[in-house]
Amino acid sequence: MSITSFLHAVRRRPSILAPNVVQGIVLVLLFTDWPYAAAIVALFGIAWLAILRAMAGDRLLRVRDERNTANQRIAELETELAEANTDPVTGLPVRRLAERHIAAAVGVELSVAVADVDDMHCLNNGHDHQFGDDYLAAIADRIDGLTDDGDMAARLGGDEFVIITTRTPLALAHALTAATRRPLTIRGTEVPVRLSIGICHLDGGDAHTALGRADLAMYTAKRRRSGIEHYDPARDGFPQPPGVRPVVRPRDRRSSTRATGGSAS
Repeated sequence: MSITSFLHAVRRRPSILAPNVVQGIVLVLLFTDWPYAAAIVALFGIAWLAILRAMAGDRLLRVRDERNTANQRIAELETELAEANTDPVTGLPVRRLAERHIAAAVGVELSVAVADVDDMHCLNNGHDHQFGDDYLAAIADRIDGLTDDGDMAARLGGDEFVIITTRTPLALAHALTAATRRPLTIRGTEVPVRLSIGICHLDGGDAHTALGRADLAMYTAKRRRSGIEHYDPARDGFPQPPGVRPVVRPRDRRSSTRATGGSAS
């Protein structure tokens, strides 16, 4: 083995075997009446211990640096995860967290309400998109204020929100009615809260079914302009299987009838 290879190996894994050997040699030399030789060997041992100590200190510094780098990266990842799970406009959790909340509530009776903002397009046209974002954020605050411990309010995307609670559908409907009765003030302008809301009641565990039923009831409320509707399978139908998108959604039909000058059914 070359000297370079030996030093590299020592740097990677310094051994305390050499100092132990040196101690043994010193003792042997002392007992055999070789004091000068023992002194020289002892000096070698002291030098080797100094090298080991320096290496240990260097390794400790490197381990601390690696730990600090790892902790910093963990903090960055946690921040990125929190940002990915939070809607930037409203500050509410995003859809996937709502789905996980429902999926985790196996065997727990839940009331799930999907709320869609009415006439958001007209609001944006009458003001600007920042005004619309402020309006959505204010609605989110109003909805989030209805939640108790263990409940969740989230933004599903676009103009849609969801509330997941263990309260009864009737209690949730009363709370939502009271919340939508009071207008919001956006930049000094008073704006009414106009929502179409669908509520369903079922055991947790199946997020697709829960959100699908509440979504169907919400579209019935939007079509009837009734504000709040409770899910009725005979009237609203059943959610599509996972992964299947309807050919035409109610929202698409409303956009089409506006474009052709018709009225929404």
